[in-house]
Amino acid sequence: MANENIVYGPHAVADALDANRAHRLWILKTSDKGKAAQAREALATRAAESGITVEWVERSYLDSRMGRANHQGIIAKVSPFPYTDFSEWLDENPPPQACLVVILDGIQDPGNLGHILRMAAGFRADGVIIPERRACGVTPTVEKTSAGNAGKVPVIKVNNLTRTIEKLKGADIWCYAADTSGKTSLNQAEFPARMAWIIGGEHDGVSRLVLEKSDEVISIPMPGPIESFNVATSAAVGLYEYRRQIPG
Repeated sequence: MANENIVYGPHAVADALDANRAHRLWILKTSDKGKAAQAREALATRAAESGITVEWVERSYLDSRMGRANHQGIIAKVSPFPYTDFSEWLDENPPPQACLVVILDGIQDPGNLGHILRMAAGFRADGVIIPERRACGVTPTVEKTSAGNAGKVPVIKVNNLTRTIEKLKGADIWCYAADTSGKTSLNQAEFPARMAWIIGGEHDGVSRLVLEKSDEVISIPMPGPIESFNVATSAAVGLYEYRRQIPG
């Protein structure tokens, strides 16, 4: 199973079932009748009704395949994660429709990516753009951390972020980068209806070329003793502020 496409945890498995990606389920065999067990049984019933094979197995079987990962008693074999084509996606968002995009410049931690995808879904983002190289893609850990939300927002892989930003700007989508070097504070920024919120990687932040291509560089006020937020928190703060200014 190590080389197969899998997801684990009830929320990620439910999302895979919703998207018709699941092909086989392995579920913890237990006499427990608590809420967690009932949730797994409900997923088993859904899968079986769709003709998907369900195997009830011992915890040791699940542990041996997931190692330290918190599988919560359920694993599913799935089709590869369905990334969205950038050109097709852009054609679906013509001006003047309001549009919220998240651009991730080199996020490498799957936990951070999972949290950002969850928040992107929660704030009704229209897409999350990630680079193909030197960045984390949607892994089983990402799907688990997103609590089943990774498939609820288009995730778009691109070859070159700077060229992608140029195309977004050509489609009247303004690109605002979050960076401590920003001269405009978040609490002073006026967000446009069609906007991309750019978040840099955990170690290097937003790259120089991406900052240069951005329409505006926004700093997040930090009245306390720390200098910057975690990247997932920075994403959440910007997404919240966009929805505060542009409800919808």
